[in-house]
Amino acid sequence: MAKSNETKVAEKLAEGLNDYTFSPQVLANVLTTYYPIYTQDRLMELVKCIIQYNSLRMTTEWDKGNTSEGLLLADLLNDTLIQKYGREEVQFADTRTRDSKYVMDLDSF
Repeated sequence: MAKSNETKVAEKLAEGLNDYTFSPQVLANVLTTYYPIYTQDRLMELVKCIIQYNSLRMTTEWDKGNTSEGLLLADLLNDTLIQKYGREEVQFADTRTRDSKYVMDLDSF
């Protein structure tokens, strides 16, 4: 099965982030200096989604007794976003593909 563009970008980003020579400041500078405003808007949309998802993860990790500085920061930033723009429902993308011949309805039981 072919990977989506989003999955490919996420894998490349994770690969770069896990490299010890990676500099977030350089990436931020390149993205904000050399790309158009539309790209900036999409980047900020991505950052907002990452904050929301990590805030949700912080809650579940906290219940398990785990946390990190990044998750705590995401939770704080998410609270700030809620205060500024109101609560927004996080849309979970259903990335699973289902073969229709294997999907059963409740009437078949």
